[in-house]
Amino acid sequence: MSAQAKLLIGVLAVGLLTWLWLQPFGQANAIAEDLENRATEVLAARGADAVRIAVPRSPVRRTIELAGELPNDERAEIRETIAAVPGVADATWRQPDAEEIDAAMTAEASAAETCRAELNAVIAGHRIQFRSGSPYINPPSQRMLDRLAEAARDCRGIRIEIAGHSSGSGRTNVNREMSAFRATTVRDALVERGVPADMLTTIGKGASEPLGDDPTDPANRRIEFTVSVIDGEAG
Repeated sequence: MSAQAKLLIGVLAVGLLTWLWLQPFGQANAIAEDLENRATEVLAARGADAVRIAVPRSPVRRTIELAGELPNDERAEIRETIAAVPGVADATWRQPDAEEIDAAMTAEASAAETCRAELNAVIAGHRIQFRSGSPYINPPSQRMLDRLAEAARDCRGIRIEIAGHSSGSGRTNVNREMSAFRATTVRDALVERGVPADMLTTIGKGASEPLGDDPTDPANRRIEFTVSVIDGEAG
């Protein structure tokens, strides 16, 4: 084969490869990028910036792959919204791999521990106490509950036990009932402030755990909070 023929074949081969890249492959890649950009704009408009998107490229398909941690109802809504984007054939949620699951669990555990520390800091600054025979929450305690609710509202993996206590004055059963009433009053106040009800538990301990040697001390008419991380999501 002559050198001229070899040169011609080489030029044709380069041209063919260039055509293949710029036409079916290059055009498909451009389509994938366009779909990703438009889907990203839709997610941003919904405030779902944390959702990650991708269009498969081997081969290129008009299916949007979604990834991110969201409640099932939100995932379904976002899938339907993205599937309706012009040019998109479908949208699916990609299952996270083991490494992603471990990273998510670590992040959740860290966030829960941060929440617990913040809640304990609020609790340490004020003790809720009551008048004799009353579940009335005074204004300073109301303000403390405001701060506690603000700190707890967006927490996940946290349980707050609200323990009501009473002084040793009076009958044991009445004291226990009053202490339970005080605990539920505080719980209801937190729920009204936006704290999820399933984050809160209550118990009435009566006069069984006095603060000092004198069970009749009015300081025993109080609420004690215990903040814990649940389901082993953090240590």
